[in-house]
Amino acid sequence: MCGAVAVIPGSGNWWAGLLDARDQGAAAVVIADPEALPREVFAAGTWSGGIPVVVERPGLRADMVADAVRARRGTLPRVVTVECAAPAALLDAVIRDGLGWVRSLAGSRLTFRVGMAAAQGIMALLDSPVAGGSRLSSTVVGTVLEGPAAGGLLQVLALGEVRTEVAIDHAAGRVKLETSTVEGALRAPERYEAPARLALRRAIEAASSGRELADLQELLEDQRLAHEVASARAAQ
Repeated sequence: MCGAVAVIPGSGNWWAGLLDARDQGAAAVVIADPEALPREVFAAGTWSGGIPVVVERPGLRADMVADAVRARRGTLPRVVTVECAAPAALLDAVIRDGLGWVRSLAGSRLTFRVGMAAAQGIMALLDSPVAGGSRLSSTVVGTVLEGPAAGGLLQVLALGEVRTEVAIDHAAGRVKLETSTVEGALRAPERYEAPARLALRRAIEAASSGRELADLQELLEDQRLAHEVASARAAQ
């Protein structure tokens, strides 16, 4: 792997694969669509950096997030709702990407406040500090789908002076990003570059420039919150 961009499958203990790639001299690493790590694995793990790490998250594309943040022109939302639906095995990962959208739009870390679970779903309330001393409120609703709806569904609605709507249907391959202001509604152009190709391109650019990336840190933060949200379902 010396000098190469290593692609680590996101299944299983991908953290061990990441450390191996770094120790073998990889120039950069791509984590491909990572599954959730057990809490004890990533809590005990340490990452000292040294090489760029790009995380391929089909439900949280870096270019789509940049489009959404740029279209808001610095205006932060006041309330964000996240609706997720997926088979039980995939729901936590879809919730994790939904939390990543809230973090990106809010521009600050989220704090889990309370959660409750039912037989086929979960609801959680989170908040985050915003400018002016106020707090952004966020509600996350997750529903367990019956049947093989690969990838699940994700809808994010950020409300305030500017309205952002994100809708991702992995099974149907449909993606929507729309921003509404006093000037009207702006629909983001469709992205034709596959998530895997986008991740590889970003990794090559980061390896060439030596630029630090926040992908891994953001993934672990979103996963920590997703674990807290999921704990309400586990405690049912």
